[in-house]
Amino acid sequence: MSPTAVAPVEAPPAPPERPGFFSVAVATFLGYLITALLGVLVALGAFFAGVPLWIGPSSGGRGLFYHYDVWSWGAEACVAIIVLAVTAGMVGGYLRERTGWEVGFGTIFLTLFLTGYAPALALTPLYGATGLVSLLLAAYLLRRLARPSGAEPRTILGQVPARYRRPVAIAIAVALPAMSLYVLGYAATHPLREGWDASARTVFKREPGAINRYEFEIRKTGRADVTDMSLVRTEGSPALGVERARVAALDDDTVERRSVLVLRQGQTCPPGLATLDALWVRYTVLGMRHEQRIPLVHGPAVRCR
Repeated sequence: MSPTAVAPVEAPPAPPERPGFFSVAVATFLGYLITALLGVLVALGAFFAGVPLWIGPSSGGRGLFYHYDVWSWGAEACVAIIVLAVTAGMVGGYLRERTGWEVGFGTIFLTLFLTGYAPALALTPLYGATGLVSLLLAAYLLRRLARPSGAEPRTILGQVPARYRRPVAIAIAVALPAMSLYVLGYAATHPLREGWDASARTVFKREPGAINRYEFEIRKTGRADVTDMSLVRTEGSPALGVERARVAALDDDTVERRSVLVLRQGQTCPPGLATLDALWVRYTVLGMRHEQRIPLVHGPAVRCR
C-alpha cells in the first residue's frame, strides 16, 4: 500500500514590519497640529461671539484662564479633556493612515496625557517638558504600543466591549456638550484681565506709614457690560495695605479703564521685596454677581531693608 501524500503545511504569514520611529512621530505631530488649528478656529469664533477663551500674554500663569478656585480649575480641566480627546482621535487616524498600524483610543489618550503632548497641556503649568521632548517620548511609546490594523480599522466605540458601548456612547454625547457649555459659560462670566502694560515692577522707597499711589488697568475681553465693580481684598505682603481704591466699571463701550490704589506702608516689612500680588474684584455681568482674582504681574512693591 502506497503511502498517503500529505500536503505541506504553510507557515503563517509573517507580521508586517513595525513602522519606523520617524513615521510614528510625523503622524503624532500631524494630529497635534490639526487639533491646534481647530482650537484656533474655535477660539476665533468664540472671540467674535463675545466670549473670550484665552487670557493672552499678560497672564499671571500658564493656561487659558486665571486659576484660583475650583471653578476656574474645572474650566481648565474641561478644556484639557476635550482637546486631549480630539488630539487622540487625530493621532490615531493619522497613525492608521500613514503606517497601517493602530493604537487604541484610550491608550493614545493616556499616552498624550502622561507625556503632555496636546495643545491644551502645553499651556498648563503641569508640564514643563512640552514641545520636542514630549513629541519624541509620545512617539516612542506609541510605536511600542502599536499593533497591525485589521482589514477594517477599529472605531473608537469598536474598541469598547460590546456590553459597554451604549452607556459609553451616551456618556460621550452628554459630557462633551456639557463640558463645552461650562467652559463657554465660565469664560463669559469671568472676562476681566490685567491690562497694565508695564515692563518692570513698580518699587516704592521704604517709608513706614507713607502713602503711595499705584495705577493699574483692568481689561474686559468679552462684550457683556461689567458694572458695579468694587475691590474685595488683595493678596501679598502686609507691608502694603490698601488705604482706598477706585475701580472703574467697564460698560459696553469701554474695553479698559485705569483704576487707582492708594496704599499705606505698614510699620513692619519682611526682608527682601514686599509685593502686592493680586486683586479680588466683585462685579455684575449678565445680571449675575461674580468675584474674580486678577494677578498683578508687575504689581507694586516695597524693598524692605
